[in-house]
Amino acid sequence: MSRYAHDQNYYNDRSRRSGQQRVHVRRDGYNTQHGQDEHVAVVQQSAPAQLHHRMHLNNFLQHRFRSTQDLRIVSSSTGPGHALRWTVIAYFRDCEYGRGEGVTKASATESACQKALQALMQPGIGH
Repeated sequence: MSRYAHDQNYYNDRSRRSGQQRVHVRRDGYNTQHGQDEHVAVVQQSAPAQLHHRMHLNNFLQHRFRSTQDLRIVSSSTGPGHALRWTVIAYFRDCEYGRGEGVTKASATESACQKALQALMQPGIGH
């Protein structure tokens, strides 16, 4: 609940950005704008599944080799400033295990870490 009356009126009427009517739904599924009798289905919006391959790679190395000190992630970019293309290479014990490319540094890092994790999980790899 808002502390100021004008804030509550703002949220009850329209959103300034989109111009759309806001629907107030409590966690129990009742629409508070139209009274307690009208039940509205609550739709759970889940965030898109973000893959955390870098975290999984670190956890795998910590579990298997008891250290992540030998992991080195090197990044470089090419292209003009408005359209950079990132290349990230994941090294473990000075051997390249994964290379990723992308429009963002984060996507290239995730791709490189995913490939490195897949390579290191192979039996007999990683010393």
